[in-house]
Amino acid sequence: MLRPVIRGARWYQHVAHSSNSAASPCSFARTFTAIAPRSINYGGPNDKVKFYEQDTLRSTKRRKIDPEAEDNAEREEVARELSQLDRDLEAMKEDPFGPNSSFIQSLPEDERAIALEALRKQEANDGKDEPVTFDDVFDEELDQMLKEEFEGLALEEENWMRKKKGKPEKEAERQPYQLALEESEHSNYIDRFNRSLERYAINESNDKASHELWKWYRGCRQIVPRFVNAIPEEAMTLLWSSQTSHAARIQVLAEDVLSAGRSLPTGHILSYIKSLHQLGKTKAALDQWEIHQAGLSQQKEDLEAYWKLGVQLFTAEGNPQRAQDIALAFMTNANSQQARVLIPIITAWGRQSGREAEFKLWALYLQLKAMLRHEMTMKDYDQISIGLLKGGKLNLAIAVFKDMMVTGKDSANDSTTLYTAALGLAGNLQASAVSEKEVNRVSLSTLTVLPRRYENRFFYASWLKKLIGMGEVDSAASVIELMYERGVRPDPKHLNGLIAGWLREGSAPARDRAEHLGWSMIKQRIDRDSQADETELAPPGTRRPGARIPQFMQRPMPAATIETFSILLLHYTRRGEDEAIEHLVNSLTRTRIQPNSYFMNHLLYAELRKQNINALWNKFRALSSSVQPDLETYACLWDCGKVQYDRSRTAYLSDFPTARALYAEMITWFFKLSTRAQTTTQEDFSKDLYDQIIRCFCLSKDLPGTLVALSSLRLTFGFHPDEATARLIILSIARHAAVPSDTPKRRLRRLSSTPQSKANIAYVQRLVELLSDRKSAALEPRGLTIGSLDPHEKETHQLEIMTDLLRIVMGQVNARTNQAPDPDRVEEQLCSVAVEMGVPGIYLGPKLGDENSGLISMR
Repeated sequence: MLRPVIRGARWYQHVAHSSNSAASPCSFARTFTAIAPRSINYGGPNDKVKFYEQDTLRSTKRRKIDPEAEDNAEREEVARELSQLDRDLEAMKEDPFGPNSSFIQSLPEDERAIALEALRKQEANDGKDEPVTFDDVFDEELDQMLKEEFEGLALEEENWMRKKKGKPEKEAERQPYQLALEESEHSNYIDRFNRSLERYAINESNDKASHELWKWYRGCRQIVPRFVNAIPEEAMTLLWSSQTSHAARIQVLAEDVLSAGRSLPTGHILSYIKSLHQLGKTKAALDQWEIHQAGLSQQKEDLEAYWKLGVQLFTAEGNPQRAQDIALAFMTNANSQQARVLIPIITAWGRQSGREAEFKLWALYLQLKAMLRHEMTMKDYDQISIGLLKGGKLNLAIAVFKDMMVTGKDSANDSTTLYTAALGLAGNLQASAVSEKEVNRVSLSTLTVLPRRYENRFFYASWLKKLIGMGEVDSAASVIELMYERGVRPDPKHLNGLIAGWLREGSAPARDRAEHLGWSMIKQRIDRDSQADETELAPPGTRRPGARIPQFMQRPMPAATIETFSILLLHYTRRGEDEAIEHLVNSLTRTRIQPNSYFMNHLLYAELRKQNINALWNKFRALSSSVQPDLETYACLWDCGKVQYDRSRTAYLSDFPTARALYAEMITWFFKLSTRAQTTTQEDFSKDLYDQIIRCFCLSKDLPGTLVALSSLRLTFGFHPDEATARLIILSIARHAAVPSDTPKRRLRRLSSTPQSKANIAYVQRLVELLSDRKSAALEPRGLTIGSLDPHEKETHQLEIMTDLLRIVMGQVNARTNQAPDPDRVEEQLCSVAVEMGVPGIYLGPKLGDENSGLISMR
């Protein structure tokens, strides 16, 4: 049979000849393919016929085609589909829940064991020919309603099959927590629920078992009549404990039990009330607390937890008076451990307005101190003072902080001492002696007076540092406001701490406040020398509409310091806000503040993140003339060198120093430091920086420089080569051994994975093993082994292996021109490089001996 396209082409050929001869094929919008007619009767069976096609009759370009290709492709596709259907049919013949089925094999090992045991029990009860239910077939991620519908149909079919066959059920031994319903048409649902209970009872920490138990409880509750009434107490206890971390489920479960006319244990009632409170239904939680008050008050079980819960609910609802009455009525024995229930009540009074609330608050605080006495901890003081700061009771908050500061040091200024002195009481203050009337009569200003020696910036600074360290930055801002109110002008470092704390918090309002405060301080600094309005200083995007600004920011700000600029620079560089960075640097120039190394380092790191080596080096040269670099500065430069010296990754910058020159500059800087600064630098020097320096020399293919750096870093900073260092050196030698110097950059990385490169790596590793064996053999005459050496000797041993390796390779490189290795020439080259790197006369390890010559022949 001829293809349609061939017939179409022949039709086109006929039409083209019968039409106007002036018509050109180019006049058609679509080009048709024309081929010669195919003869049906042709030659013998062994004759070969080739078919060609051309665009037009006059075209000289022909393409060989296969007329049967389309039919062959269709036949192959049909064959593949038939083969797949055969495989699916074979798979359907297999038991989908057999021990070797794909579903069972895909389960985790512990769940597979449970599934196989369940299948074995099913076969023992019902026989192997019985239909298998869809247990654990559906993934728990699927829609639950669809899953339950399918499972319900399967269970009903299984029930019907059992009744039809008349096969008696084997009564298995049930656990006390398992549910039993006689001749129920929903017995399979109950079996699933019992199985889930058993699985959870075996492993109560299994979240999946907890979720599975809740799923079958919910299904049985909807389908099985009077299901909740039939659940045993043991099962209800397990079910409740499995859902304690889910407040919404605890609420549903409790309401199901109560609606069924069953009672809840005391612990479950408390969990139910707490779940309502956690879900934001505090009013409903209070109603339940009131409903169960009469019954629970007569019980000793969980009575303390019940009253504390009531205090928590009433304080959250904004009713501290009721919470206080409950707490004081409960604390009849004045137990010091129970006295801390007053703390949330005190902070709740702090959120109330009016003088009466302040009297009640302070009277309750004095009672708490009288009950706890010396057992009152810093945590107690912190909770109260922070709560009062958040409630706007600044003067009372500072009095509480003052009590914490004078504890054990200056008891004469403690609040309880001031109260007893004002009333003329003798001895230790008793809680019963504190009353709101007496507090009102004496006056709060007398009881909360701050000694004059504490009215200074150092006292407030200790409080600010504590609050910012605890993450209470907004509370620290309230302390700043209190300082202004009491005539204590804050230092710039106090506000710098606020800026850093808000930026660490990370929220948009906190960033707004931090940036606004920082730029206000910068404006104050610039105004000393020139007139500049605030809009000129604020960077783009720092003010958001409706942003809440603390009240103290409307007061005169202390002038910014270099720390202020550094904190903002770090913030902007991390966010990549180049425009704000440029504006900040210009503002620093206008303030005439000398930048420090911290500021310089973050400018350099900002350029390094963009891999702008030229800008980084120019900024370093411009700033280092007036700023003393530190170790972090050179760490940044070596990080930049990793990009600079790897010729396969980036364009080479001719102005950037070589690895030798950069090392010489770092060593010169180090030896110019004071003895104390050198010690600090040696302590801060890290293994990561050590590896980065060696990596830069390896990328530079500088074998003498690598050897000098290994010896110098060991002597100066105490670091020695380890396995990671050896791997860097081995890869560097092997990778560049057979790579010509004029190899294009695009081929360098591909050459590293060639068979030749891999052979070189194995060859160099073998050489290192030989050197290590020779070093170990040299220890045997002295009766020593590698394991018996002390740490310093082991470090020396490892360093000598690497230096010997580099010396051998250097000798072979020199031999390419001199025809034979020359150890003396290698040593002369090393001494010259050591002078160039700023470490002349340094000990570079033992010279290359005759026994090591000729060990290597680099390909």
